[in-house]
Amino acid sequence: MSDAPGDELAESFVEFIHAFGVLRSDTTPCGQPMSVSTAHALCKLAIGPPLNQRDLAARLGLSTSAVSRLVDQLVDKCWAEREVDPDASDTRVRLVTLTAEGSRVAGQVLAARSERFARLLDAVPASKRSTVIEALYLLKGATDALE
Repeated sequence: MSDAPGDELAESFVEFIHAFGVLRSDTTPCGQPMSVSTAHALCKLAIGPPLNQRDLAARLGLSTSAVSRLVDQLVDKCWAEREVDPDASDTRVRLVTLTAEGSRVAGQVLAARSERFARLLDAVPASKRSTVIEALYLLKGATDALE
């Protein structure tokens, strides 16, 4: 391993990504039969107000074109609908809302996510759990500062 700054963080982060299963394209790390981006979109739409595609893209950290394709897939599966945003001055702006089936699937994803992270945290010594969570918030803040 190199002694360059960040190498140890990079190596440990990549090892975690591999071990957690984020790179699997056909299932989420929580075992759901969908891509990680689909699962995250469902969760964002389930736990918050309806979002337009631009806002959904921002919350997911994806391009608007990637989210447009993602929403097309959600609509094709009957998990989401596009509706006119009554608050937008531009009538082309559409809100993405979950259908009843989409809400059901999102509930499954959220439950699986909660269970997987609870098991993961249970595997961390109790005295270190708050440190792990704090470190993740610090890394998220540092990532935001780079943008």
